Amino acid sequence: MKTRYFLTLLVCVFAGTVFAQTNLTKKTNDIYVESPILSNGSNSNEQTTFAAMRAPLIKKVNQNPKVQTVEDRNCVNKLLTVIQNYKRYTYRDSTDGKFYYRIDFHYILAIKNTQTNEVLAQGATKTAYIRSLKSFADAFDQACQRYPDASDFNEVAEEAFALVGLITKIDPDPKKSKRAGKVYIDLGTNDGVRSNQWFDVFIVNNGEVSERIATLHLDKADATSSVCKPKKGKEDLMKLWNNNHQSVKFAVVSRMEKNIFKKLEKAMDFINVIGDSF
Repeated sequence: MKTRYFLTLLVCVFAGTVFAQTNLTKKTNDIYVESPILSNGSNSNEQTTFAAMRAPLIKKVNQNPKVQTVEDRNCVNKLLTVIQNYKRYTYRDSTDGKFYYRIDFHYILAIKNTQTNEVLAQGATKTAYIRSLKSFADAFDQACQRYPDASDFNEVAEEAFALVGLITKIDPDPKKSKRAGKVYIDLGTNDGVRSNQWFDVFIVNNGEVSERIATLHLDKADATSSVCKPKKGKEDLMKLWNNNHQSVKFAVVSRMEKNIFKKLEKAMDFINVIGDSF
């Protein structure tokens, strides 16, 4: 119970922080991409820094509409990549009988605010492997081009740079008119809305932010707007909208995780993974 209560408090703090730091507008965030580092690998004497990953990673980061990369090392936001448990070996495939050079590693991405020394977001640990018929060098080159994947960055960018928008319209459920059916918001793919997007709904009135009143899941999105389906708070949302939408703002804040407690738990333990590497 104590843990649950503590996490509930953190949810409130998180929501308040998002609104305190974000106006109800769209913007692009500058970010500096650090060269990936090898940390706590099984072959700790390996001198590879995985720096060859940096250029392909910058291209993937720039595909995300929420951010743009800069070459200013003093940039407030930095993308960190930690390579763990890196190893390489050769083997003969029992299926095709061919001899392969293989590289295996685990990696984690995180975005850090250098002014506050705070880890804004972290991704899950991902496993990667590449094999080549030519050489270890060829396998390593393929690995640097392929990993981390663009989706890995999108995950942490979503956590670090939450989208904030407004509800523009709510249609009642055709079968149960007291429940919200379709919710229209002013955020689209140009703003960074992606598949499996979740939103929390808050009422903003003269600078005061309510507790979360509903949870939405993306149904479909175009360039500048989206349609969502409410998953929690359907009746409350419909009632509050009918009574108040002309006098207050109904704001939405994005998140990828269905369960916000999972997000908070990941954020809490990431500092133990990267230590003082950066």
